[in-house]
Amino acid sequence: MTQSKKVLSTLLVATTIIAGVAPQVAPVGVVAAEQGVNAVAEITEVRVLNAMTLQIKFDGTLPAADVADANLDAIKGHFQFSNGLQIVNVPRLKSGSTNTYIVPVTVQTPGTAYTLRYKGGATQNFTGSGDKLTIRDTRQVEADTFELESFQADGVVDYANIIAAYAGGRGDQAFVLDDENRDANGTQFQVISSLRDRSVTVTGSNGDTYTANYVPFTQASDRRQAPKFRLPAGKTLVPGVTYTVSSNWTDIRNATFTARAMERLNIASAEFVDATSFKLTLDADPGMDLLAGRSVVLKGSDGSELTANYRYSSRQGATGTFDVTGGTLNENISYEILPQNNWAKPTSVTLGDAKQAAYKIESLNAMTLQITFPEALPANEVADSNLDAIKSNFVFSNGLNIVNVPRLKSGSKSTYIVPVTVQKPGQTYTLSYKGAAAETFVGSDKKINIRDSKQVTNDTFELESFQADGVVDYANIIAAYAGGRGDQAFIIDDENRDANGKQYQVISSLRDRSVTLTGSNGDVIKANYVPFTQASDRRQAPKFRLPVGEKLQPGVTYTVTSNWATVANASFTAKEIAPLVISKATPVDAKSFELTLYADPTMDLFAGRQVELQGSDGTKLTAQYRYSSRQGATGIFDLVSGDINADVVYTIVPLNDWATANKITLGEAKTAPTPEEKPDGEKAPSVTPEKPSVSDTNTNKVSVDKPSVSVKTSTDKPQASQSTSQKDLPKTGDKAPIIPVTAGLGAIIAGTYLLLKRKLFK
Repeated sequence: MTQSKKVLSTLLVATTIIAGVAPQVAPVGVVAAEQGVNAVAEITEVRVLNAMTLQIKFDGTLPAADVADANLDAIKGHFQFSNGLQIVNVPRLKSGSTNTYIVPVTVQTPGTAYTLRYKGGATQNFTGSGDKLTIRDTRQVEADTFELESFQADGVVDYANIIAAYAGGRGDQAFVLDDENRDANGTQFQVISSLRDRSVTVTGSNGDTYTANYVPFTQASDRRQAPKFRLPAGKTLVPGVTYTVSSNWTDIRNATFTARAMERLNIASAEFVDATSFKLTLDADPGMDLLAGRSVVLKGSDGSELTANYRYSSRQGATGTFDVTGGTLNENISYEILPQNNWAKPTSVTLGDAKQAAYKIESLNAMTLQITFPEALPANEVADSNLDAIKSNFVFSNGLNIVNVPRLKSGSKSTYIVPVTVQKPGQTYTLSYKGAAAETFVGSDKKINIRDSKQVTNDTFELESFQADGVVDYANIIAAYAGGRGDQAFIIDDENRDANGKQYQVISSLRDRSVTLTGSNGDVIKANYVPFTQASDRRQAPKFRLPVGEKLQPGVTYTVTSNWATVANASFTAKEIAPLVISKATPVDAKSFELTLYADPTMDLFAGRQVELQGSDGTKLTAQYRYSSRQGATGIFDLVSGDINADVVYTIVPLNDWATANKITLGEAKTAPTPEEKPDGEKAPSVTPEKPSVSDTNTNKVSVDKPSVSVKTSTDKPQASQSTSQKDLPKTGDKAPIIPVTAGLGAIIAGTYLLLKRKLFK
């Protein structure tokens, strides 16, 4: 201890004695050590921190054998207490100290006088504490498990963060407390010592009372102080029942929670590690060590049976290691995995197989599989143009089918995102790829998390998801699109985590997907996905459109439901939205042309739209928007059949009222130019042109009704009365100013002044 800390400690003791609340520091050497006892490790001070924790200072550092976990039974014999008190775990040296240890003990009786002798040494006296640890919250985490969470902000610290044994593995969570358990800023802390063998009582509003035991190694995991407590085997919390937690070692501020139905964990895969251990991987990272205390039974294909327990603290994301008890694994057979006490769903996943799996299948969500093949698939087996043939390569059971081509994940050699029709939750499926041995997987019940729904046109709405919510469109994480996604492209691993460890749901292709729209007026409408809108315009906001001819009714509230997505904000009230306005049409070639809107819609509202070309010769042609061709306000349309005749003028007619086109034509009429037409290359006329001034009357007035495409340039020179137009104002460059002859003396003087100023101050 530094001199300043000694002074502070002395002042603290003195002031607390004056206040009548002196800390319990046992006097040293109250009873002399027995003759002949080894005095290498003598206690010099005992502090009672709380009802279950002592802080003991020795005259030196204890030998490694006297603090080793493996020696706990022997170490318990070193500490000889009176009145039935015992240690419950090994002493832990405090960080920054050489001789001060946190010692967890059974719960003390407040006010009881206790004695302690260490290895037969001098007797120390102390009085049992009634101080309980402050816990802020209690929360259910599984059907049979809840947690008690404390916070350093409340002045409570788990001992894992302040002991030397764990300091190297705690990173920025580790810090030092002095003998008075203050940090460098002087903040006082309660210390939660080892919760080994601790329990709490949970009492239900239905009269049920249980003793819930601490789940080992959960008290300071996942960067939280939230130890888990589990009901006896076979017992579960009853949904709807309110439970209250009580204890003789803690005070819980929010001690009550109402139980709810909890989804069980889902085992996605299993793989051998060695003859006595294997790894189980869940379909998603639970975010906390919910594998702790769990076990499985392995039933071998040869009739053998083994039990395996989770190896504490072995979880890495969704994967944990299990160790076999009383036997060894045979890698030449397969084992059925049976989770004990229903902590996980029944699974078709097996550990090992006599044959080598042809491919690994993981169901990511209700409409998406992730399949790892032995090697990358040939180009023709992932080409869009070969979709029909590719569909026949994937032979599923129970009516499942792929809906679009497999897409290789960025950064992977042979792992593909495969969109499929919606799976039935819990259904066992098989897949045979190109006649290979069938592999099995279980249908997922996970739906994509969508945040918002919003109307965008009179017959179209969008469903928007966000990466901030852990949802990513596959366009951003597949190799095929990586080059065109810019800074939106990134890599996620096989567990679908990014470089920072963030977990993502993957939205696969929405081709042929639909949702149901239910109106407050009783209408029920099936809305279909509009192709190529799911990840356009730097947003994850796919568009869905009502059947041809149907529109959203203004004032009606619509709710979106789906068997593949859960929409948080699923309702919107429809309003009247003006159709898009086409300003011009420009030919590209005999099969295609461009349509330009008066304004950029900022999203691809051209998608899925058609127009009819009504020719001056009586012909009619239909043109379809070319997906993803929009650049700002302009998109390309391709003829469904036929050719554009260069000698025919076509009137543009949007089909199904998605836009208006006021006399917009494609092609040029064989008529002489009129004085009303604008010069070539100028922008389309405004819908509401400004009222001309008196001086502009009858001088090159714009005709609003003239189609922009067929407008011709007048070659007549401007009249003198137009000298006030912008193009005739004097310029201030290095050349002499341009002075119109009608400008007058004032304009001449002004121009001369500007030229002199430019030259003098250049």
